[in-house]
Amino acid sequence: MKRILIAEDEKILRENLQTMFTEHGYQAEVAPNGTEALRRLDQDHFDLVITDMRMPEADGLEVLRKARQVDENTLVLVMTAYGSVESAVNAMRFGAYDYIQKPFELDELELKIMRAFDHQRESRQLEALKVVEGPETDIVSESQQMKQVLAIVQRVARSKATVLITGETGTGKERVAEAVHRNSWRTEHNLVKVNCAAIPEELIESELFGHERGAFTGALRRKIGRFELADEGTLFLDEISSMSPRTQAKLLRALQDQEFERVGGERTLKVDVRVVAATNRDLLDAIDRGEFRSDLFHRLSVVNIAIPPLRERRADIPPLSRIFLGKYCREMHRNIRGFDEEAQALLLEHPWSGNVRELKNAIERTVLMCDREWITPGDISLFETRSPSAAQSQPPGGRMPTGLDLEEMERQAVLEALQRANWVQKDAATALGISSRVINYKIKKYNFKNPRWNRNRPAPGDE
Repeated sequence: MKRILIAEDEKILRENLQTMFTEHGYQAEVAPNGTEALRRLDQDHFDLVITDMRMPEADGLEVLRKARQVDENTLVLVMTAYGSVESAVNAMRFGAYDYIQKPFELDELELKIMRAFDHQRESRQLEALKVVEGPETDIVSESQQMKQVLAIVQRVARSKATVLITGETGTGKERVAEAVHRNSWRTEHNLVKVNCAAIPEELIESELFGHERGAFTGALRRKIGRFELADEGTLFLDEISSMSPRTQAKLLRALQDQEFERVGGERTLKVDVRVVAATNRDLLDAIDRGEFRSDLFHRLSVVNIAIPPLRERRADIPPLSRIFLGKYCREMHRNIRGFDEEAQALLLEHPWSGNVRELKNAIERTVLMCDREWITPGDISLFETRSPSAAQSQPPGGRMPTGLDLEEMERQAVLEALQRANWVQKDAATALGISSRVINYKIKKYNFKNPRWNRNRPAPGDE
């Protein structure tokens, strides 16, 4: 339910507005003056503030500034008397969404409110898209195994059940999550993605559930969490096994009750979110080790979709190769017609321990280096890797884990170095034996973020 604060010193108008909004399904609260409005904004969250420009003690401009300071997503609509339109226009320069001139018809105000909430919903969708990259391709299902996966997706997509997607790194778990969302009745709403392993442990709760202003050092304003961004949509939690026990407990409650509190907040927020999680680990083994909650596992795995590795569904290799070839030829403006028979055989025989991601990277390298119409085996640069089963038999302290392509190994190495260095780039670079310039490039390449870094701080005037 949307919450509206009405700041108006004229009692009759104030009460009429409260009655109208309540009858239309909003939770409407009132403040008889600007000072009371400022106090309410400090205490509670409101989706919309309607304020008169001229009030005793504190005027509408002060209310506007406070609302935007506490939560930049709060919409503000100002009411102004005839002849004071200039002050209302000035308020819009300070962030007001719109204004309405007294006297006005209630229908006119209601229309503006509907437009305001439409604007807010679109803004949140755009905010979600900053976190989400759309799918590059549809899921390829030439193999019988992937046809079975898609059959499960079709059956469960329109249910409310949580889904746990398992599979090796690079098998396409994110694509399956996108398919679940795309085929559900939630498809018109946000699909919000969170890589749990890429967010520092001390910030994961704030990312998922948001925080209130002043909840911790650096929390200068209220933050909307991913759960709120995904309201009525789908939340995809990748690498779920990396969550701390504390965050697991809070996630369990959010899944069971569809409610939570922001970090540093007391008000309980209710949402309607479908959660799809993914992991490349054996969660039952993690439970035995005391690293993952069994009750959370059972809550997440109402439906379990296991994606087979690429080496077990080789029928998908030719169509995937053609898709990636077309993609990179378009991007690099190359005129390559396809793979010759020997090149196709080479792709089919390779073990692909890095799965679809390794295949994609191999095709990208090939297109970059090939200068002929037909790709031959000599144009394809492949890395010899062991199967994950062989990797598991490797003694501790041996070679790097397999089941990953080189790019994924690099990403994980940089991420681990940053985490161990408490996200201090210089220390992480030293640990990796690379320069600060190189690690800065890698951070941008893999889109790692941390609020303490200057590049992630809001620009002057945004705070």
